[in-house]
Amino acid sequence: MASSSTLTKEVIGCGICGMPSQQFCNNCQVCVCVDCIKNHADVFPSLPHDIVLLKDRRLRLMFLECEFHLGQYCETNCETCNLAVCIKCTQSGAHQGHKVVELYKVVEAKKQEIEKQTAEIESKIISKYQATLTDIESKIFKVTNECDKTENERERLRNIWHQEVDIIFNKVGSFTQFIKDYNLAALTTQQTNIEQQLQEIILKVEQNKEILNSNLPYEVVNYQSTVKEPKEISNDFEIRLPCLKSNAVGDTELSIKMGEIQATMTQTSQTCLANGLTLLSTKELLRKSKVVASISTKYKPLFRVTCVGTDEAFITGKGKTISRIDIRGSVLDTFTTECQTRPSGISANEQGELLYSDCDRRTLNFVRQGQGEVFITLPKGWDPYSLCCCKSGDILVHVSCGGKNRIIRYKGEHLTQDIDLDQHGNPIFKEGKFTLNMVENNNGDVCVSDVNAENVVVLDTAGRVRFRYDGIAAKRKKPFSPRCIVTDCLSQIIVTDVNNFCIHILDQDGKFLKCLINSRVKVPCGLSVDCYGRLWVGLLEKGKIKVLEYLN
Repeated sequence: MASSSTLTKEVIGCGICGMPSQQFCNNCQVCVCVDCIKNHADVFPSLPHDIVLLKDRRLRLMFLECEFHLGQYCETNCETCNLAVCIKCTQSGAHQGHKVVELYKVVEAKKQEIEKQTAEIESKIISKYQATLTDIESKIFKVTNECDKTENERERLRNIWHQEVDIIFNKVGSFTQFIKDYNLAALTTQQTNIEQQLQEIILKVEQNKEILNSNLPYEVVNYQSTVKEPKEISNDFEIRLPCLKSNAVGDTELSIKMGEIQATMTQTSQTCLANGLTLLSTKELLRKSKVVASISTKYKPLFRVTCVGTDEAFITGKGKTISRIDIRGSVLDTFTTECQTRPSGISANEQGELLYSDCDRRTLNFVRQGQGEVFITLPKGWDPYSLCCCKSGDILVHVSCGGKNRIIRYKGEHLTQDIDLDQHGNPIFKEGKFTLNMVENNNGDVCVSDVNAENVVVLDTAGRVRFRYDGIAAKRKKPFSPRCIVTDCLSQIIVTDVNNFCIHILDQDGKFLKCLINSRVKVPCGLSVDCYGRLWVGLLEKGKIKVLEYLN
């Protein structure tokens, strides 16, 4: 459809010779060029000819011929029936006695209404959308500019710090990229929506202007407004910008800070993160792990172990209950869930609150002050199993949909990520009945124990596959059969192997480091790391927990 600006530039041909014309005969309703004005008047000498410029033309309404009265035209409008009728219809026909008005008056009134609405749209609504778009573009520039500055500053500081603390800057980079992606995704989505709405409104304005120039009364009479002024154009997204700060104290100390990430490097102490991640370059794997505690439980089999506090853990097995125990084996508390069989998965957040999933009711539940609270109910067909509470407060959930496995991420009650297909459109996880176990590493990677595929798959923050580990590098006698998975303060990936009665340790890039083998650890299943860097290993069949020291 041509726009109004296009219509004004359109070349209109003379009705006699076809040459471009800028004159119009109001009486005959025809365009004529300068050379044909005399010829036009000579053809109809008995009629007056009001020749005006094309822009000053007056369109004559073209009335429909009455289908009931030959030779009569529908020049009036029956307001009772809302129909165009002829004079005879109003005097003796079906519309006799009805309230009628001349059709040209209806057209004029309707055109005035359209003109008023069009002017209001142009003066108010469009300007609001344009102002909102300008503000969004400014925010996008600010986000991009500030994030780029942060990246440059990050690289400058990286050259100052020693190679052993690279992981800190990787985490800073991941956090910056997350902020940038989060802001730009929200802003560009908002920008696209508003641009689409604006284009629809502009198109409506163009259509209205065409109707105003129409000589067809029924088009004007049948006009229905479809544009309403919005109460408020949504532009309330608050951008979050990264702020990287550094400080040097002489030649002996250097510190950086971004949000909750803090690190300090000195000549006499090791670098640490204030969010609980201790990165000590002197830490290394012991040649042989040591059992520092052996805890008996009432759960046989014992499925899940989740450390909380300093020397405590939540545990669960076959049954509806979840118990909180300490390293001495004392049962501190027991909570009975509403699950039909048993909790599908358990985890604990940074505040030490217990979270469990119930696949029968498709719910995720918090336990607060001894009471269970449902805070998310998944859609029908989505069965939740294992859980992972991230340090950011996000929650990762393994969901099974008819045997197809995926991992979803919740931020509060909002679903923010669906990890399902790889970049080629193929399923990342193998179909099967076994639960996926996952954990978020310090660099933001999601590490998943895919029991059905008998491997470990590690994904980046965007859900792209970084690498897979199949256990071959460990050179065990039996096939690799992973179960629970955790990461430690060194970002090492640790996963139990129930077939070989051992625990595999990888670095964050998938390189095999060693296997922890202890004669007292049989059928290791549940796994967790406490704040001292010790492994709590749940033995599936015996229902015992072995607490291992594996780092110097």
